[in-house]
Amino acid sequence: MTMFSLAKAVGDILAPEFVVISVFPAGQAPHELTLSLELEDEISVTARIGCDANNNPAALQWLQRKYAREVASIAYLESAVPSVPVPYVIQIDQNTANPVQGPYVMVEDPLGEQLQNAVADLDMSQKEFMVTSIAEALAGIYRHMFSSPASASLKFGAITGTGPAGAPLIGPISRSWLHSSSASRPEGPFSDIKQFLSNELTQCARVAQDDEAIASSPQASEAIRSLLRRLNELLPAITPLNDPAMIRPALSYSDLRDQSLFILEDGALGGMAGLEATVLPACLAAAWPTFLRRDGIHSKNYRNPKEPWRPTLPDNEVAHLREVFIRAAAKVEPSYPVALQKGERLRQMLEFMNASNWEGLRRWESDVRRELSGGRP
Repeated sequence: MTMFSLAKAVGDILAPEFVVISVFPAGQAPHELTLSLELEDEISVTARIGCDANNNPAALQWLQRKYAREVASIAYLESAVPSVPVPYVIQIDQNTANPVQGPYVMVEDPLGEQLQNAVADLDMSQKEFMVTSIAEALAGIYRHMFSSPASASLKFGAITGTGPAGAPLIGPISRSWLHSSSASRPEGPFSDIKQFLSNELTQCARVAQDDEAIASSPQASEAIRSLLRRLNELLPAITPLNDPAMIRPALSYSDLRDQSLFILEDGALGGMAGLEATVLPACLAAAWPTFLRRDGIHSKNYRNPKEPWRPTLPDNEVAHLREVFIRAAAKVEPSYPVALQKGERLRQMLEFMNASNWEGLRRWESDVRRELSGGRP
């Protein structure tokens, strides 16, 4: 469909309740187009639409599940943690018999500006308020499940709905189409952290197999297999298996990129645009927002030199604001900073793997082994 016909189709879907003023392309991913809509009464909406889904049954199935999980996550969080500003879902359709000829989800944009744009107008006290507001929201999400005895038996996976008693229904974890060579491959839910991590390593190996540059080179293929074997051997040293609290289920709303956090003029958190909540081991559910990261894949030691690096805040401010974040999170849930610390290396490893940053992962693995051995090679 042309942009003109797509804009008209979106208008037909939203009429007569909403009047569309403008439609602009906002991004594109495999099999998915993102549009930015302006409606009457200054309502801003993000629409994500499945492209060419009729011609690709696997992509259609993947998008249908993904959109359903996202809406289920929002509904669960709105009920379970009402203090967290989650998006409002305007419409969802998982079918293709509609004006845009594909599955779609339309969500009202959060209040405020994206974090990377908002911080330029904030003084230090407002930045501290911003960080406190974000920390309280993330620790509140984490605490909801972590502090409930009934949740200890939950499996790890994505929230797909809410049961009769208000408990979350857990299903497979969503994964980027680029990192899932077959939408039909099961990815949970998982009964324990070992099963979860085993799946992550398996998926990483599959991604490498799908990389033509690796698959066509016996040397590169063996290097990846060797790296994955070493990572598997490293797992017991970086997974807090001896601390039951750190491997029990906790709720995570983990899209913490700058563009997914919206900030009001006074620095308060206006909303979160990331749409999928997951149940993860506590040591993985606790996480830093990206703008406070200088570790792992965000470290200058491991960053991909081909990717531009534009830090949102200077390093000296980040060091201070990380302390603010820790104090604020601890007031809501004392175990959150503990999980941040005990799960740090494990989160870093999974992040490298999901980004397919093989060279950074190789150097990271070597450095971690050296640190764990007290500096010995």
